[in-house]
Amino acid sequence: LAEAKRRGLLNLPTTPDALPYFISKENIELFARHHVFTEAELRSRYEILLDNYCKVVQIEANTMLDLSRKDILPAAVKYIRSLSETVNALRTALPEADCAAETELLRQMSDSAAAFYERTQRLAGDIAAIRERTELLETAYYLRDVILPDMEELRRLADRMEEIMPREFYPYPTYGDLLFSVL
Repeated sequence: LAEAKRRGLLNLPTTPDALPYFISKENIELFARHHVFTEAELRSRYEILLDNYCKVVQIEANTMLDLSRKDILPAAVKYIRSLSETVNALRTALPEADCAAETELLRQMSDSAAAFYERTQRLAGDIAAIRERTELLETAYYLRDVILPDMEELRRLADRMEEIMPREFYPYPTYGDLLFSVL
């Protein structure tokens, strides 16, 4: 990136950053001059690519929200219930027992699940707000600046719970399963 910057080259890391250059005056003239695309064809392709980007990100966000609500959060609640029952049973059976490890694990899991739930609610609200956008490029920027960061944070929180939860509670293969299992 430093070399590209030194040379004055653009750094366009996302689709919404790059696509407007597709229909810049210079590019329209270049493609038309070489009989590759007419201006109408370029603008049409631009609209199609931008629309596709918006649809794909929205599908990904809705899928993530669905998996979070229907699979990950219920699994977390199930594990929290199991931990709570374990702590209560231990305190009943052995009132003098040190339950610090179990209690701390329960607290970590409860805090993580609460943060995860809060982020799913935020993502759901931000997804609903997409309808307020009327322009495709505005929608693409909103998806890039709001929805994708929401999704990244939700993923971070899910990863944190995956680290805490035993395999039998987690609804999907873990990173360890995917990376180190031999079929």
